[in-house]
Amino acid sequence: MRIVLPDGAACLQDPNDLLPLKKLGVVEFHETPPQHKAELIQRLRDAEAVILDYSVMDAEVLAQCPSLKFVCFLGIGYAKYIDVGAAAKKGVTVAYTPGYGSVGVAEYTLGLILSLTRHIAFAHGSMKQGMWEPGRFQGIELQGKTLGIVGLGPIGSEMSRLAAGIGMHALGWTRNATPERARHGLTLVSLDELFAASDVVTIHLSHTAQTERLISRALLEKMKPGAFFVNTSRARIVDNEALAGLLQQGRIAGAALDVHDEEPVPAHYQFATLPNVLITPHIGFNSKDAARNMLRIAIATLDAFSRGEKLYVVAPAE
Repeated sequence: MRIVLPDGAACLQDPNDLLPLKKLGVVEFHETPPQHKAELIQRLRDAEAVILDYSVMDAEVLAQCPSLKFVCFLGIGYAKYIDVGAAAKKGVTVAYTPGYGSVGVAEYTLGLILSLTRHIAFAHGSMKQGMWEPGRFQGIELQGKTLGIVGLGPIGSEMSRLAAGIGMHALGWTRNATPERARHGLTLVSLDELFAASDVVTIHLSHTAQTERLISRALLEKMKPGAFFVNTSRARIVDNEALAGLLQQGRIAGAALDVHDEEPVPAHYQFATLPNVLITPHIGFNSKDAARNMLRIAIATLDAFSRGEKLYVVAPAE
């Protein structure tokens, strides 16, 4: 089997991490992303299996890969980078790597919550500018407060564990409510109740047609004036125009956003101008441990495919 990693695979921490992959076939690893689509096609032309980072394999690219049978996307948002329908019609199986960064994203989210509610980043910026303003940065303690967790997959479940560990009450909402999802003392509630009762709301949903702008103005307006909003999942789940307006009006105390409708963000980004918003460049997933997990899971999906099995397959060949 000819296995191609065409675009750098930033998750590679050590060349030895590719050894299990080399047991499955001949590995062609490109250290840098292709500069254009033609170069991507050239790299993939003879591939039978692809482990894809952030290049786009649309219908045109897939059509130029006559030997291709399998693609695994390194991450969760495969639909943005792979034309899944075209792949299925061509007989190409598509897989992805869920759960690779559950702990890392949850810990990062908790870090944002702490920074936001205690003004850590804002106080740091103030001191960097030569100011000394201890009276300006009065925060809140999280113990005894309520954390609303929207989405109870691997990351949301990890958030409920962290919330319990610091003494927060956790409310959770999921489209697939089962007793098993109410872990670590979490209480399952409706979205309306979650937004109305929480001191901090954190979003942990995949972006699908069903979750597009699910977090609407009506939901955001239910938040308490002293509450905080955090999103480390996908920006398009939230009505961000409504969120910006409510933050500007002081209807919501503050927000921390690691994901954005445009990435990189535009020059005059609305959230960058708001003093009660903490923004970061989509790095919640980015830990060395998560990167190693991502590659390990990708190799496992290809290993399963080579044995005629399915692991994290989203588009079985027709």
